[in-house]
Amino acid sequence: MSFGSPYLTLPDFAYHRPATLEEAIALLREHGDEAKLMGGGVGLIAFMKERLMSPTHVIDMKGVAELKVVEEVPGRGMRIGAAATLEELLEEGKLKKGYAVLHEALSKVADPMIRRRATLVGNLCEAIPWVDSPPALIALDASVEILGTDGKRSAQVSKFIRGPVDIDLSPTEIVTAVEIPEARGRESAFEKFTAGSEFSVASVAVALLNEGRRRSARVVYGAVNPTPARCLEVEEEIKDGLTPASVRKAADAAYEKVECMDDVLASSPYRKHLVKVITTKVLRRMMGR
Repeated sequence: MSFGSPYLTLPDFAYHRPATLEEAIALLREHGDEAKLMGGGVGLIAFMKERLMSPTHVIDMKGVAELKVVEEVPGRGMRIGAAATLEELLEEGKLKKGYAVLHEALSKVADPMIRRRATLVGNLCEAIPWVDSPPALIALDASVEILGTDGKRSAQVSKFIRGPVDIDLSPTEIVTAVEIPEARGRESAFEKFTAGSEFSVASVAVALLNEGRRRSARVVYGAVNPTPARCLEVEEEIKDGLTPASVRKAADAAYEKVECMDDVLASSPYRKHLVKVITTKVLRRMMGR
């Protein structure tokens, strides 16, 4: 998204391409707030052109081999390294079974050229309200693995995003991977509405879990609030299954309970209408499977 900047060039900066995580941590320790990590560079370069960010050191993480790993660990789930691109994830095909909501969300991001460059972790760490991966990841109960000067830690994606362009990450920490728990019997889907740009005006990610007596739902709305928002009332309506009646009640609950913001893309009342429309659409599609 352009914010009307007159700049066509980048500010001056020193470029670093570490080969290991240890080298990257050392660079962060040395340069602190003056450094920014770069995955695909799609968001960072745009922000730098707009002068919304002006780091004097850019640390390119694509040379760290261990960050390119995409693997499904039996009994644990999916682990996606920070340097894995969106297109690599879509080409793998591993996301289609059990992680469909993320596959659908990523397939709708921008265009193939951007997807070949952008990374999932980069998309997440931008923490822009209108991007598509955070709602899908929260619906899947995903977490991020973080490495810093004080060691490793983990954070749920739902808590990692604190606000617009605000994440729970210190200047000396690196997100090394996204981890998604395994769930047999999980079905999921993603729906979004756009208006003349790649960014969502409203989106919804749904995951239904049905493992014997364990039945639950996670419904997360994106682009309608500064941060992705779950709606427990919608989840309550659909946790026991999808029927025409439960879909109708869920859509009504979404309209009533999901708070929507005004911004440059849409008004709050318009988003309210869209929330009901996309909730109906995604649940009817899941019901028809």
